[in-house]
Amino acid sequence: MVDDKTDIRSPEIQKILLDCIGSTRVTARVMFPNRFTRTFSKDHEKIFKVLDDPSLQQVVIAAPRGYGKTSLGMAYEAGKIVFREKKFIVPVSCTASQAVLQGENLKRELLSNTTIARLFGPMKSSSFSQDQWITETGTMVMPRGSGQQIRGLLFGDFRPDLIFGDDIEDSESVKSEEQRTKLKEWFFADVMNSVDRSKKDWKIVVVGTLLHEDSLLANLLEDPNWHPVLLELFDDNYKSNWPEFMDDDSIRKLVETYRKQKMLGTLFREYRNLPVAKEDAKFKAEYFKYYSQDDLKNVQETVVIMDPAKTTKSTSDESAAVGVGLDLAGNKILVLDIDAGNYHPDEFITHSLNMCVKLKARVLGYEETSLHEFISYPLENAMKKRGLNLELVPLSARASKEERVSGLLPFYRQGEIYHNATACGGLEAQLMSYPRSKRWDCMDALAYIVPLLEKGERYFFAKDEKATEKEFASIENKEEDYEVPPDDEPFEGWRNA
Repeated sequence: MVDDKTDIRSPEIQKILLDCIGSTRVTARVMFPNRFTRTFSKDHEKIFKVLDDPSLQQVVIAAPRGYGKTSLGMAYEAGKIVFREKKFIVPVSCTASQAVLQGENLKRELLSNTTIARLFGPMKSSSFSQDQWITETGTMVMPRGSGQQIRGLLFGDFRPDLIFGDDIEDSESVKSEEQRTKLKEWFFADVMNSVDRSKKDWKIVVVGTLLHEDSLLANLLEDPNWHPVLLELFDDNYKSNWPEFMDDDSIRKLVETYRKQKMLGTLFREYRNLPVAKEDAKFKAEYFKYYSQDDLKNVQETVVIMDPAKTTKSTSDESAAVGVGLDLAGNKILVLDIDAGNYHPDEFITHSLNMCVKLKARVLGYEETSLHEFISYPLENAMKKRGLNLELVPLSARASKEERVSGLLPFYRQGEIYHNATACGGLEAQLMSYPRSKRWDCMDALAYIVPLLEKGERYFFAKDEKATEKEFASIENKEEDYEVPPDDEPFEGWRNA
Protein backbone atom coordinates (compact mmCIF):
# COMPACT_ATOMS: atom_id res chain seq x y z
CA MET A 1 0.00 0.00 0.00
CA VAL A 2 1.24 3.47 -0.94
CA ASP A 3 1.25 6.02 1.91
CA ASP A 4 2.98 9.33 2.81
CA LYS A 5 6.20 7.51 3.63
CA THR A 6 6.40 5.71 0.32
CA ASP A 7 9.12 6.90 -2.03
CA ILE A 8 7.19 7.13 -5.27
CA ARG A 9 10.46 7.54 -7.18
CA SER A 10 11.74 4.15 -6.08
CA PRO A 11 12.26 1.49 -8.78
CA GLU A 12 9.67 -0.71 -7.07
CA ILE A 13 6.94 1.94 -7.31
CA GLN A 14 7.88 2.82 -10.86
CA LYS A 15 7.63 -0.88 -11.78
CA ILE A 16 4.16 -1.06 -10.20
CA LEU A 17 3.03 1.98 -12.17
CA LEU A 18 4.27 0.47 -15.40
CA ASP A 19 2.37 -2.72 -14.60
CA CYS A 20 -0.80 -0.70 -14.01
CA ILE A 21 -0.69 0.96 -17.43
CA GLY A 22 -3.03 -0.97 -19.70
CA SER A 23 -3.94 -3.51 -16.98
CA THR A 24 -7.28 -3.10 -15.26
CA ARG A 25 -6.56 -6.10 -13.05
CA VAL A 26 -3.33 -4.60 -11.65
CA THR A 27 -4.89 -1.14 -11.38
CA ALA A 28 -7.80 -2.54 -9.36
CA ARG A 29 -5.48 -4.37 -6.96
CA VAL A 30 -2.99 -1.53 -6.49
CA MET A 31 -5.29 1.48 -6.32
CA PHE A 32 -8.45 -0.03 -4.84
CA PRO A 33 -7.36 -2.85 -2.51
CA ASN A 34 -10.33 -2.30 -0.17
CA ARG A 35 -12.83 -2.83 -2.99
CA PHE A 36 -11.22 -5.90 -4.50
CA THR A 37 -10.63 -8.30 -1.64
CA ARG A 38 -11.53 -11.61 -3.29
CA THR A 39 -9.38 -13.61 -5.66
CA PHE A 40 -10.31 -12.85 -9.24
CA SER A 41 -11.82 -15.80 -11.09
CA LYS A 42 -10.83 -17.11 -14.51
CA ASP A 43 -13.95 -15.34 -15.78
CA HIS A 44 -12.62 -11.99 -14.59
CA GLU A 45 -9.53 -12.55 -16.71
CA LYS A 46 -11.84 -12.70 -19.74
CA ILE A 47 -13.23 -9.29 -18.76
CA PHE A 48 -9.77 -7.79 -18.29
CA LYS A 49 -8.64 -9.13 -21.65
CA VAL A 50 -11.36 -7.36 -23.65
CA LEU A 51 -11.21 -4.15 -21.60
CA ASP A 52 -7.46 -3.79 -22.04
CA ASP A 53 -7.33 -4.63 -25.74
CA PRO A 54 -7.40 -1.28 -27.62
CA SER A 55 -8.17 -3.05 -30.91
CA LEU A 56 -11.60 -4.11 -29.55
CA GLN A 57 -13.68 -0.95 -29.88
CA GLN A 58 -17.13 -2.43 -29.26
CA VAL A 59 -17.31 -4.76 -26.26
CA VAL A 60 -20.36 -6.28 -24.57
CA ILE A 61 -20.02 -8.14 -21.26
CA ALA A 62 -22.81 -10.15 -19.63
CA ALA A 63 -21.75 -11.02 -16.09
CA PRO A 64 -23.79 -12.53 -13.21
CA ARG A 65 -24.81 -10.66 -10.10
CA GLY A 66 -21.97 -10.42 -7.62
CA TYR A 67 -19.13 -10.22 -10.15
CA GLY A 68 -18.36 -6.60 -9.24
CA LYS A 69 -19.19 -5.15 -12.66
CA THR A 70 -19.69 -1.62 -11.34
CA SER A 71 -16.47 -1.66 -9.32
CA LEU A 72 -14.51 -3.01 -12.27
CA GLY A 73 -15.95 -0.26 -14.46
CA MET A 74 -14.89 2.35 -11.92
CA ALA A 75 -11.34 0.94 -11.76
CA TYR A 76 -11.15 0.83 -15.56
CA GLU A 77 -12.30 4.44 -15.92
CA ALA A 78 -9.99 5.62 -13.12
CA GLY A 79 -7.02 4.01 -14.85
CA LYS A 80 -7.84 5.79 -18.10
CA ILE A 81 -8.02 9.10 -16.20
CA VAL A 82 -4.87 8.94 -14.07
CA PHE A 83 -2.74 7.72 -16.98
CA ARG A 84 -4.30 10.35 -19.31
CA GLU A 85 -5.40 7.74 -21.86
CA LYS A 86 -8.89 9.18 -22.45
CA LYS A 87 -10.06 12.75 -22.92
CA PHE A 88 -13.85 12.44 -22.74
CA ILE A 89 -15.53 9.67 -20.71
CA VAL A 90 -19.31 9.17 -20.67
CA PRO A 91 -20.56 6.74 -17.99
CA VAL A 92 -24.07 5.58 -18.94
CA SER A 93 -26.67 3.90 -16.74
CA CYS A 94 -30.41 3.14 -16.87
CA THR A 95 -31.42 6.50 -15.35
CA ALA A 96 -29.81 9.92 -15.06
CA SER A 97 -29.74 9.69 -11.25
CA GLN A 98 -28.06 6.29 -11.37
CA ALA A 99 -25.48 7.58 -13.85
CA VAL A 100 -24.75 10.61 -11.66
CA LEU A 101 -24.40 8.31 -8.64
CA GLN A 102 -21.84 6.18 -10.44
CA GLY A 103 -20.04 9.32 -11.57
CA GLU A 104 -19.96 10.56 -7.97
CA ASN A 105 -18.50 7.24 -6.82
CA LEU A 106 -15.72 7.60 -9.39
CA LYS A 107 -15.17 11.21 -8.38
CA ARG A 108 -15.00 10.29 -4.68
CA GLU A 109 -12.34 7.68 -5.35
CA LEU A 110 -10.27 10.12 -7.36
CA LEU A 111 -10.48 12.75 -4.61
CA SER A 112 -10.13 10.63 -1.47
CA ASN A 113 -8.01 7.68 -2.57
CA THR A 114 -4.65 8.14 -0.83
CA THR A 115 -2.81 5.92 -3.30
CA ILE A 116 -4.01 7.96 -6.27
CA ALA A 117 -3.26 11.23 -4.49
CA ARG A 118 0.26 10.13 -3.59
CA LEU A 119 1.11 8.76 -7.03
CA PHE A 120 -0.64 11.26 -9.29
CA GLY A 121 -1.36 14.32 -7.18
CA PRO A 122 -4.74 16.04 -6.69
CA MET A 123 -7.42 15.26 -9.26
CA LYS A 124 -9.84 18.11 -8.55
CA SER A 125 -10.03 21.06 -10.93
CA SER A 126 -12.10 24.24 -10.92
CA SER A 127 -14.87 22.49 -12.93
CA PHE A 128 -16.29 19.77 -10.71
CA SER A 129 -20.09 19.71 -10.72
CA GLN A 130 -22.36 16.66 -10.52
CA ASP A 131 -23.52 16.70 -14.13
CA GLN A 132 -20.04 17.02 -15.60
CA TRP A 133 -16.53 17.52 -14.32
CA ILE A 134 -12.98 17.83 -15.52
CA THR A 135 -10.09 16.22 -13.70
CA GLU A 136 -6.73 17.88 -13.12
CA THR A 137 -5.36 15.51 -15.76
CA GLY A 138 -7.64 17.09 -18.35
CA THR A 139 -10.29 14.39 -18.74
CA MET A 140 -13.96 15.34 -19.03
CA VAL A 141 -16.46 13.01 -17.29
CA MET A 142 -20.14 13.48 -18.20
CA PRO A 143 -22.59 10.89 -16.74
CA ARG A 144 -25.70 10.18 -18.79
CA GLY A 145 -28.87 8.13 -18.31
CA SER A 146 -30.62 6.06 -20.95
CA GLY A 147 -32.40 8.36 -23.38
CA GLN A 148 -30.40 11.46 -22.52
CA GLN A 149 -28.51 13.37 -25.18
CA ILE A 150 -25.12 11.94 -26.06
CA ARG A 151 -24.95 12.50 -29.79
CA GLY A 152 -23.16 15.72 -30.71
CA LEU A 153 -21.40 16.16 -27.36
CA LEU A 154 -18.04 17.90 -27.55
CA PHE A 155 -15.32 18.69 -25.01
CA GLY A 156 -13.27 21.28 -26.82
CA ASP A 157 -12.31 19.50 -30.01
CA PHE A 158 -12.93 16.05 -28.56
CA ARG A 159 -15.89 13.74 -28.95
CA PRO A 160 -16.44 10.97 -26.37
CA ASP A 161 -13.62 8.44 -26.65
CA LEU A 162 -14.85 6.10 -23.88
CA ILE A 163 -18.52 5.30 -23.32
CA PHE A 164 -19.03 2.84 -20.48
CA GLY A 165 -22.60 1.54 -20.18
CA ASP A 166 -23.24 -0.16 -16.83
CA ASP A 167 -26.70 -1.71 -16.43
CA ILE A 168 -28.26 0.45 -19.14
CA GLU A 169 -31.43 -1.62 -18.78
CA ASP A 170 -33.45 -2.39 -15.67
CA SER A 171 -36.32 -4.80 -15.04
CA GLU A 172 -38.92 -2.15 -15.92
CA SER A 173 -37.37 -0.98 -19.18
CA VAL A 174 -37.35 -4.49 -20.69
CA LYS A 175 -40.96 -5.37 -19.86
CA SER A 176 -42.63 -4.14 -23.04
CA GLU A 177 -41.58 -4.42 -26.66
CA GLU A 178 -42.19 -0.69 -27.06
CA GLN A 179 -39.73 0.18 -24.28
CA ARG A 180 -37.12 -2.22 -25.61
CA THR A 181 -37.42 -0.79 -29.12
CA LYS A 182 -37.17 2.79 -27.81
CA LEU A 183 -33.96 2.00 -25.94
CA LYS A 184 -32.40 0.29 -28.97
CA GLU A 185 -33.27 3.24 -31.21
CA TRP A 186 -31.61 5.65 -28.77
CA PHE A 187 -28.55 3.45 -28.40
CA PHE A 188 -27.92 2.94 -32.11
CA ALA A 189 -28.92 6.47 -33.15
CA ASP A 190 -27.31 8.49 -30.34
CA VAL A 191 -24.71 6.46 -28.48
CA MET A 192 -23.19 4.74 -31.51
CA ASN A 193 -23.00 8.03 -33.42
CA SER A 194 -21.45 10.08 -30.63
CA VAL A 195 -17.87 8.91 -31.26
CA ASP A 196 -15.52 10.11 -33.97
CA ARG A 197 -15.47 7.15 -36.31
CA SER A 198 -12.61 8.61 -38.32
CA LYS A 199 -10.37 7.76 -35.36
CA LYS A 200 -9.43 4.44 -33.78
CA ASP A 201 -8.95 5.58 -30.19
CA TRP A 202 -12.59 5.33 -29.04
CA LYS A 203 -14.21 2.45 -27.19
CA ILE A 204 -17.79 1.59 -26.23
CA VAL A 205 -18.29 -0.95 -23.44
CA VAL A 206 -21.70 -2.28 -22.43
CA VAL A 207 -21.82 -4.30 -19.19
CA GLY A 208 -24.88 -5.84 -17.60
CA THR A 209 -26.88 -8.87 -16.57
CA LEU A 210 -29.33 -10.42 -19.01
CA LEU A 211 -32.90 -9.39 -18.16
CA HIS A 212 -34.81 -10.42 -21.27
CA GLU A 213 -34.20 -12.58 -24.33
CA ASP A 214 -34.88 -9.56 -26.58
CA SER A 215 -33.04 -6.98 -24.49
CA LEU A 216 -30.37 -4.64 -25.85
CA LEU A 217 -27.72 -6.71 -24.06
CA ALA A 218 -29.01 -9.93 -25.64
CA ASN A 219 -29.02 -8.34 -29.09
CA LEU A 220 -25.49 -7.00 -28.75
CA LEU A 221 -24.26 -10.43 -27.64
CA GLU A 222 -25.58 -11.80 -30.96
CA ASP A 223 -24.22 -8.95 -33.07
CA PRO A 224 -21.06 -10.00 -34.98
CA ASN A 225 -19.81 -6.39 -34.85
CA TRP A 226 -19.47 -6.60 -31.07
CA HIS A 227 -16.93 -8.62 -29.12
CA PRO A 228 -18.96 -10.62 -26.57
CA VAL A 229 -18.05 -11.99 -23.15
CA LEU A 230 -20.81 -14.08 -21.58
CA LEU A 231 -20.15 -15.39 -18.07
CA GLU A 232 -22.00 -17.84 -15.82
CA LEU A 233 -21.65 -18.33 -12.08
CA PHE A 234 -22.21 -22.08 -12.46
CA ASP A 235 -22.51 -24.70 -15.19
CA ASP A 236 -25.19 -27.19 -16.23
CA ASN A 237 -24.21 -29.50 -13.37
CA TYR A 238 -24.36 -26.67 -10.81
CA LYS A 239 -20.58 -26.55 -10.40
CA SER A 240 -19.29 -23.13 -9.38
CA ASN A 241 -17.11 -21.14 -11.78
CA TRP A 242 -15.98 -18.91 -8.90
CA PRO A 243 -15.59 -21.03 -5.74
CA GLU A 244 -14.00 -18.13 -3.83
CA PHE A 245 -17.31 -16.31 -4.15
CA MET A 246 -19.78 -19.22 -3.96
CA ASP A 247 -18.72 -22.86 -3.64
CA ASP A 248 -20.63 -25.84 -5.05
CA ASP A 249 -22.63 -26.33 -1.87
CA SER A 250 -23.72 -22.69 -1.86
CA ILE A 251 -24.72 -22.98 -5.51
CA ARG A 252 -26.87 -26.04 -4.80
CA LYS A 253 -28.64 -24.22 -1.98
CA LEU A 254 -29.20 -21.21 -4.23
CA VAL A 255 -30.66 -23.41 -6.99
CA GLU A 256 -32.93 -25.22 -4.54
CA THR A 257 -34.26 -21.90 -3.21
CA TYR A 258 -35.18 -20.67 -6.68
CA ARG A 259 -36.53 -24.08 -7.66
CA LYS A 260 -38.94 -24.19 -4.72
CA GLN A 261 -40.22 -20.75 -5.65
CA LYS A 262 -40.68 -21.79 -9.33
CA MET A 263 -38.20 -19.07 -10.29
CA LEU A 264 -35.66 -21.03 -12.30
CA GLY A 265 -36.03 -18.61 -15.20
CA THR A 266 -34.91 -15.75 -12.97
CA LEU A 267 -32.03 -17.86 -11.67
CA PHE A 268 -30.80 -18.66 -15.18
CA ARG A 269 -30.99 -15.01 -16.26
CA GLU A 270 -29.40 -13.49 -13.16
CA TYR A 271 -26.62 -16.00 -12.57
CA ARG A 272 -26.04 -17.69 -15.94
CA ASN A 273 -27.05 -14.94 -18.38
CA LEU A 274 -29.23 -17.40 -20.27
CA PRO A 275 -32.10 -15.88 -22.24
CA VAL A 276 -35.34 -17.40 -20.98
CA ALA A 277 -38.42 -16.83 -23.10
CA LYS A 278 -41.17 -14.90 -21.32
CA GLU A 279 -44.06 -13.85 -23.52
CA ASP A 280 -44.06 -17.02 -25.63
CA ALA A 281 -42.61 -19.47 -23.10
CA LYS A 282 -43.81 -23.03 -23.66
CA PHE A 283 -41.94 -24.93 -20.95
CA LYS A 284 -42.42 -23.31 -17.57
CA ALA A 285 -40.60 -23.89 -14.29
CA GLU A 286 -43.78 -25.20 -12.70
CA TYR A 287 -43.77 -28.09 -15.19
CA PHE A 288 -40.50 -29.47 -13.83
CA LYS A 289 -40.92 -32.30 -11.34
CA TYR A 290 -38.20 -34.30 -9.62
CA TYR A 291 -38.15 -37.99 -8.82
CA SER A 292 -37.21 -39.55 -5.51
CA GLN A 293 -35.33 -42.74 -4.73
CA ASP A 294 -38.66 -44.48 -4.21
CA ASP A 295 -39.64 -43.63 -7.80
CA LEU A 296 -36.61 -45.58 -9.05
CA LYS A 297 -38.03 -48.78 -7.59
CA ASN A 298 -40.85 -48.70 -10.14
CA VAL A 299 -38.61 -48.24 -13.20
CA GLN A 300 -39.28 -51.16 -15.54
CA GLU A 301 -36.89 -50.34 -18.38
CA THR A 302 -33.92 -48.04 -18.84
CA VAL A 303 -32.82 -46.66 -22.19
CA VAL A 304 -30.11 -44.31 -23.41
CA ILE A 305 -30.57 -41.98 -26.39
CA MET A 306 -27.65 -40.56 -28.38
CA ASP A 307 -27.93 -37.34 -30.36
CA PRO A 308 -24.57 -36.70 -32.10
CA ALA A 309 -23.59 -33.24 -33.29
CA LYS A 310 -22.51 -32.81 -36.88
CA THR A 311 -19.33 -31.00 -35.83
CA THR A 312 -17.11 -30.71 -32.77
CA LYS A 313 -16.70 -26.93 -33.04
CA SER A 314 -17.42 -25.16 -29.76
CA THR A 315 -19.89 -22.86 -31.50
CA SER A 316 -22.08 -25.75 -32.63
CA ASP A 317 -24.63 -27.76 -30.72
CA GLU A 318 -23.01 -30.31 -28.47
CA SER A 319 -23.50 -34.04 -28.70
CA ALA A 320 -25.83 -35.25 -25.97
CA ALA A 321 -26.65 -38.61 -24.43
CA VAL A 322 -29.73 -38.86 -22.22
CA GLY A 323 -30.51 -41.75 -19.88
CA VAL A 324 -34.23 -42.38 -19.32
CA GLY A 325 -36.06 -44.67 -16.92
CA LEU A 326 -39.57 -45.82 -17.85
CA ASP A 327 -42.36 -46.42 -15.36
CA LEU A 328 -45.23 -47.14 -17.74
CA ALA A 329 -47.54 -48.30 -14.98
CA GLY A 330 -47.03 -45.07 -13.09
CA ASN A 331 -47.15 -42.89 -16.23
CA LYS A 332 -43.66 -41.57 -15.55
CA ILE A 333 -40.61 -40.83 -17.67
CA LEU A 334 -37.56 -40.31 -15.47
CA VAL A 335 -34.61 -38.34 -16.88
CA LEU A 336 -31.83 -40.13 -15.00
CA ASP A 337 -28.68 -38.62 -16.47
CA ILE A 338 -27.39 -36.30 -19.20
CA ASP A 339 -23.92 -36.14 -20.73
CA ALA A 340 -23.41 -33.29 -23.20
CA GLY A 341 -20.18 -31.93 -24.66
CA ASN A 342 -18.20 -31.07 -27.78
CA TYR A 343 -17.07 -34.65 -28.27
CA HIS A 344 -15.39 -36.27 -31.23
CA PRO A 345 -17.41 -39.25 -32.51
CA ASP A 346 -15.27 -41.87 -30.74
CA GLU A 347 -15.39 -39.91 -27.48
CA PHE A 348 -19.15 -39.55 -27.70
CA ILE A 349 -19.61 -43.29 -28.30
CA THR A 350 -17.46 -44.04 -25.23
CA HIS A 351 -19.44 -41.62 -23.05
CA SER A 352 -22.75 -43.04 -24.29
CA LEU A 353 -21.73 -46.64 -23.62
CA ASN A 354 -20.45 -45.62 -20.18
CA MET A 355 -23.91 -44.24 -19.46
CA CYS A 356 -25.48 -47.52 -20.58
CA VAL A 357 -23.30 -49.40 -18.11
CA LYS A 358 -23.88 -46.87 -15.34
CA LEU A 359 -27.68 -46.98 -15.73
CA LYS A 360 -27.76 -50.68 -16.69
CA ALA A 361 -29.65 -49.88 -19.85
CA ARG A 362 -30.50 -52.58 -22.38
CA VAL A 363 -31.57 -50.31 -25.27
CA LEU A 364 -29.50 -47.62 -27.00
CA GLY A 365 -31.31 -45.33 -29.43
CA TYR A 366 -29.36 -43.05 -31.72
CA GLU A 367 -30.28 -40.34 -34.18
CA GLU A 368 -30.05 -41.63 -37.71
CA THR A 369 -29.03 -38.65 -39.85
CA SER A 370 -26.41 -37.96 -42.49
CA LEU A 371 -23.92 -39.23 -39.90
CA HIS A 372 -25.48 -42.70 -39.96
CA GLU A 373 -22.66 -44.44 -41.79
CA PHE A 374 -20.12 -42.72 -39.57
CA ILE A 375 -21.69 -43.78 -36.28
CA SER A 376 -23.57 -47.06 -36.75
CA TYR A 377 -20.57 -49.29 -37.45
CA PRO A 378 -18.19 -47.62 -34.91
CA LEU A 379 -20.99 -47.84 -32.35
CA GLU A 380 -21.58 -51.56 -32.90
CA ASN A 381 -17.84 -52.19 -33.02
CA ALA A 382 -17.22 -50.36 -29.72
CA MET A 383 -20.11 -52.22 -28.12
CA LYS A 384 -18.73 -55.61 -29.21
CA LYS A 385 -15.23 -54.75 -28.00
CA ARG A 386 -16.64 -54.05 -24.55
CA GLY A 387 -18.77 -57.18 -24.54
CA LEU A 388 -22.02 -55.23 -24.25
CA ASN A 389 -25.24 -56.69 -25.56
CA LEU A 390 -27.43 -53.69 -26.29
CA GLU A 391 -30.30 -53.39 -28.69
CA LEU A 392 -29.45 -50.54 -31.05
CA VAL A 393 -32.45 -48.59 -32.31
CA PRO A 394 -31.91 -46.04 -35.11
CA LEU A 395 -34.23 -43.05 -34.83
CA SER A 396 -35.06 -40.88 -37.82
CA ALA A 397 -34.93 -37.11 -37.46
CA ARG A 398 -38.57 -36.47 -38.28
CA ALA A 399 -39.71 -32.88 -38.79
CA SER A 400 -37.69 -29.93 -37.50
CA LYS A 401 -36.00 -29.83 -34.11
CA GLU A 402 -38.55 -27.24 -32.98
CA GLU A 403 -41.36 -29.65 -33.78
CA ARG A 404 -39.54 -32.59 -32.19
CA VAL A 405 -39.01 -30.73 -28.92
CA SER A 406 -42.61 -29.50 -28.92
CA GLY A 407 -43.60 -33.18 -28.76
CA LEU A 408 -42.36 -33.19 -25.16
CA LEU A 409 -44.76 -30.45 -24.10
CA PRO A 410 -47.84 -32.67 -23.49
CA PHE A 411 -45.78 -34.93 -21.23
CA TYR A 412 -44.49 -31.95 -19.21
CA ARG A 413 -47.88 -30.29 -18.98
CA GLN A 414 -49.42 -33.51 -17.64
CA GLY A 415 -46.60 -33.94 -15.11
CA GLU A 416 -45.31 -37.19 -16.62
CA ILE A 417 -41.61 -36.29 -16.97
CA TYR A 418 -39.44 -36.26 -13.85
CA HIS A 419 -35.92 -34.83 -13.66
CA ASN A 420 -32.78 -35.76 -11.77
CA ALA A 421 -32.42 -32.64 -9.61
CA THR A 422 -28.62 -32.60 -9.95
CA ALA A 423 -28.17 -33.55 -13.61
CA CYS A 424 -30.77 -31.59 -15.57
CA GLY A 425 -29.62 -27.99 -15.29
CA GLY A 426 -28.70 -27.75 -18.96
CA LEU A 427 -31.92 -29.42 -20.06
CA GLU A 428 -34.07 -27.08 -17.96
CA ALA A 429 -32.27 -23.98 -19.22
CA GLN A 430 -32.78 -25.05 -22.83
CA LEU A 431 -36.44 -25.90 -22.35
CA MET A 432 -37.18 -22.59 -20.67
CA SER A 433 -35.45 -20.74 -23.51
CA TYR A 434 -37.42 -22.62 -26.16
CA PRO A 435 -38.03 -21.67 -28.94
CA ARG A 436 -35.13 -19.18 -28.72
CA SER A 437 -32.56 -21.39 -27.06
CA LYS A 438 -28.99 -21.10 -28.30
CA ARG A 439 -28.39 -24.79 -27.64
CA TRP A 440 -30.76 -27.63 -28.39
CA ASP A 441 -28.65 -30.72 -27.72
CA CYS A 442 -30.11 -31.86 -24.37
CA MET A 443 -33.77 -31.23 -25.16
CA ASP A 444 -33.48 -32.57 -28.71
CA ALA A 445 -31.91 -35.79 -27.42
CA LEU A 446 -34.71 -36.19 -24.86
CA ALA A 447 -37.30 -35.49 -27.57
CA TYR A 448 -36.31 -38.75 -29.26
CA ILE A 449 -37.93 -40.63 -26.37
CA VAL A 450 -41.28 -40.06 -28.12
CA PRO A 451 -40.44 -41.92 -31.38
CA LEU A 452 -38.47 -44.48 -29.35
CA LEU A 453 -41.54 -45.33 -27.27
CA GLU A 454 -43.67 -45.40 -30.40
CA LYS A 455 -41.24 -47.71 -32.17
CA GLY A 456 -41.26 -50.15 -29.27
CA GLU A 457 -45.00 -49.82 -28.70
CA ARG A 458 -44.47 -48.72 -25.10
CA TYR A 459 -47.58 -46.97 -23.85
CA PHE A 460 -48.68 -45.72 -20.44
CA PHE A 461 -51.15 -47.84 -18.50
CA ALA A 462 -54.64 -46.54 -17.88
CA LYS A 463 -54.73 -44.28 -14.84
CA ASP A 464 -56.96 -46.60 -12.82
CA GLU A 465 -55.12 -49.78 -13.76
CA LYS A 466 -53.22 -51.29 -10.84
CA ALA A 467 -50.20 -53.39 -11.70
CA THR A 468 -49.71 -56.32 -9.36
CA GLU A 469 -46.42 -57.38 -7.82
CA LYS A 470 -46.56 -60.46 -10.03
CA GLU A 471 -46.85 -58.30 -13.16
CA PHE A 472 -43.93 -56.19 -12.08
CA ALA A 473 -41.87 -59.29 -11.36
CA SER A 474 -42.28 -60.37 -15.00
CA ILE A 475 -40.52 -57.25 -16.21
CA GLU A 476 -36.82 -58.00 -16.45
CA ASN A 477 -35.19 -54.62 -16.04
CA LYS A 478 -36.13 -53.70 -12.46
CA GLU A 479 -34.15 -51.14 -10.51
CA GLU A 480 -32.37 -53.78 -8.47
CA ASP A 481 -31.39 -55.70 -11.65
CA TYR A 482 -29.83 -52.94 -13.77
CA GLU A 483 -26.50 -54.68 -14.40
CA VAL A 484 -25.70 -55.70 -17.98
CA PRO A 485 -23.51 -58.81 -17.82
CA PRO A 486 -21.42 -59.29 -20.97
CA ASP A 487 -23.19 -62.55 -21.92
CA ASP A 488 -26.76 -61.28 -21.46
CA GLU A 489 -29.09 -61.15 -24.44
CA PRO A 490 -30.54 -57.75 -25.37
CA PHE A 491 -34.19 -56.96 -24.90
CA GLU A 492 -36.29 -58.61 -27.57
CA GLY A 493 -39.19 -57.04 -29.37
CA TRP A 494 -38.39 -53.34 -28.95
CA ARG A 495 -38.79 -52.85 -32.66
CA ASN A 496 -41.61 -54.44 -34.59
CA ALA A 497 -40.14 -53.81 -38.00
